[in-house]
Amino acid sequence: MTSKPASAEPLSSGLNFKLSTMMFLQYAIWGAWLTILYPFLMGYRGMPLSDVGWIFAIGAVGAIVAPFLAGQIADRYLNTEKYLGISHILGAILIWQLASISTFWGFFWFSFAYSVIYSPTISLTNSLSFHHIPDRDRDFGRVRVWGTVGWIAAGIVMGHWLLASWTPNEKQPAPGITLEQIYNDTGTNQVAAAVAKNSKQLKDVLTVDLVQKAKEKSVSRILEDAKKDVPQKTDTDKNGAALMDDEGKEKKVIDYPAAKSAALTELDSNATALANAEMKTLAKDIQTGAQNKGRADAFRLSAILGIIMGIFCFTLPKTPPAESGKGAAATKALKEVTRTPLISVFMRQTSKDPKLFKLEVRRNALLALFLLSVPISCIHQFYFVYASDFLTQFQAGAKGFVETVNSIFGVGGGGLMTIGQMCEIAVLAAMPFVVKRLSRKTLLATGILAYGLRMFLFAYVNSFPEGLHLPIIIIGSAMHGFCFGCFIFVAYMVVDEETTDDIRASAQSLFNVVIIGVGIIVGSKISTGIGTLALEDGVMNYPKLFSYPMWAAVVCLVLLLVFYPNGKPAMAEGDPELEGPDKLEES
Repeated sequence: MTSKPASAEPLSSGLNFKLSTMMFLQYAIWGAWLTILYPFLMGYRGMPLSDVGWIFAIGAVGAIVAPFLAGQIADRYLNTEKYLGISHILGAILIWQLASISTFWGFFWFSFAYSVIYSPTISLTNSLSFHHIPDRDRDFGRVRVWGTVGWIAAGIVMGHWLLASWTPNEKQPAPGITLEQIYNDTGTNQVAAAVAKNSKQLKDVLTVDLVQKAKEKSVSRILEDAKKDVPQKTDTDKNGAALMDDEGKEKKVIDYPAAKSAALTELDSNATALANAEMKTLAKDIQTGAQNKGRADAFRLSAILGIIMGIFCFTLPKTPPAESGKGAAATKALKEVTRTPLISVFMRQTSKDPKLFKLEVRRNALLALFLLSVPISCIHQFYFVYASDFLTQFQAGAKGFVETVNSIFGVGGGGLMTIGQMCEIAVLAAMPFVVKRLSRKTLLATGILAYGLRMFLFAYVNSFPEGLHLPIIIIGSAMHGFCFGCFIFVAYMVVDEETTDDIRASAQSLFNVVIIGVGIIVGSKISTGIGTLALEDGVMNYPKLFSYPMWAAVVCLVLLLVFYPNGKPAMAEGDPELEGPDKLEES
């Protein structure tokens, strides 16, 4: 990617405002709903993980197909700003429907249609910016950073909306009805009364089954912490017949009376302590359920922003269509990636003595990067699928530091996840200085380490004292900045540096297909498949779940160290051979 000369005219304040606002809205639209999709579908709509995986995957299919269709239209028939305006208005109409669609197939096809419309707008906002800014190296960063700010703003707004409108009082979930009354109710009277008095938050959320599940989770946790087996029994239907699982074996569920007795033994028959533990879990489950229901508003927020964006796009600078040969360039880009084997070993004569030969090992940086990007994208997907629901549990029952954090970021996990984008801004701001001193391989390795560290912190947070839980997951969330900045951002730089001028744009598009298309499809199916394995009695075993991507990151790091070429620090000061794109040495 080349830049215009240093003498390029300054970016005008008017153009800067328009392009920055465009980026802000573009990513706020996306950030409003993406992080809440899993807990909404599984926690409120009650969809199985396999269905959730297909919905995440179908969105990525749209991301693969759509750019070719949009590119054809924007390049040959319609101004880019008009295409963006029409697309965002149509997308807003579609995504508004997702708030109320309750069936899998309805959600599936609407998600696909929305993805086909929205996905191309990501690259088109970039191309429109590049078309108008005087110097892309100097100006694009200050414009694109507003996209990250938009994502952060949408997440925090949704977090505060959930806190204000969709978080029942911990001690009194409904007017005049306390949590203790609901807990002690042996029938359905108090549950039904609470739902009647707080229908907005509790309808389809608070049930007798929810109360019982909260009690079962509490005694299970007490016994598991004491390294004791949780008593099980065969699940039966209304007629007393044994139910079978998918493998044809009798389905087992927790034997609550026996588990409660065992838990009381562990607590030295302290019934008050057990009741407090169960009510604490019940309060969290009621709040989480109500917040899952309220997440439907994220689609409505996204739709409102989409309408605003669609109208605003018609005020953007005119960007007429231009013919291009993207098809041929894409084919050439694919050939460029695979021009040499991943690793090749041969003998070469030394320059000092023609009779002596040196064993030479060469590695294909582009091919290694493309192949690694698929598993890295899968690891990335574990975060976006599960993080919001995972973080929510640490924000419930707010007291002390937790309450302070909630007052800043809101609840529901989405706001807390924006810490990652905040860190991303800091990492990208430091990148122009870092890339002068560290090789691409070192930066990529740092990004993969951050992926592994984030999964480690999420998997083993409960091994630390309870007072450290929230600080640890905040650190884990902040790792997103290093994951994105040191791997994905640097990867785009590598693709740019390792390809020739005439195919760079197509090489970037090809890499985009790999990392946000193929990688997300595969990652969605793998992450939800492993999630199914980690589900125990309907409760996610997060240590088990996050250990898989943690070890996958370790494997990716080893593969990077083996197959990616070594090199001197990029743009090393005082080294005339490195002025311009990196010239990676053979290792």
